This record gives sequence, structure tokens and C-alpha cells, in this order.
Amino acid sequence: MRRFVFAICLSVAMAILIAAGCGRGAAPKPVTGSEIPVQLDKLFGKAPEEARLLVGQAKSALRANDLSGAWVALQTLSEQKELTKEQRQFLASAIVTIGAEINKAGEQGDAQAQEMQRMHRLSK
Repeated sequence: MRRFVFAICLSVAMAILIAAGCGRGAAPKPVTGSEIPVQLDKLFGKAPEEARLLVGQAKSALRANDLSGAWVALQTLSEQKELTKEQRQFLASAIVTIGAEINKAGEQGDAQAQEMQRMHRLSK
């Protein structure tokens, strides 16, 4: 069930990212996986409690190499209404980066990543 929910969230996020990018020029600035925790601390250090909790979840998931958990936490964080433009742009980049890492893991035979990819395809 969790994987199904993740697949749906992944589909919605990709649609949002595509729609957000249409007609606006440049794609989100690339960010590496190692930059994500540092930038989260920098951009969300003084954010409301709910946002800081999601940042903590994302960072914990990244430390545990739980890409799906990190992706879900960042996607949920990106839906917060009070985010600044800089925070939104960074989250879009981070979500794309983690999605690419999930795809790479799937190509290398990671069963969990392959299942996430399969669920994503089924949700389209």
C-alpha cells in the first residue's frame, strides 16, 4: 500500500514539476544528493515547525539511503503554502535529483527502486 501511495505521489509530483516548468524558461538548477541536506538546513532553518519536521524526515531518510522516504518527505514539504520562491526552486531540484537516483538504482537491479518505478508506470 505504501508503495502504491508513493507511486501516485511520484506521478503527481512529476506532473506538477512539468507543469511548473512550462513557459517559464530554465529548468530547476541541478543539485547533487550530497548538497540536499546542507541546503535543507540553510533554507529551512527558521521555517515553521511542520516544515522543519519534514526536513528532518527527509534528512534521516537520505542518511539511511531510503530514497523513497526522502522523496515523499520532500514532496510533502513542497506542498506547503508558505514556502519562498528559493525554497520551492530548491525542492523541485532536489525531487528531480532523488527521482534520478531512484531510476539509476532501478537500472542497477535494486528491487525496491524497480518496484517504485513499476508502480509509477502503473499510475500513469
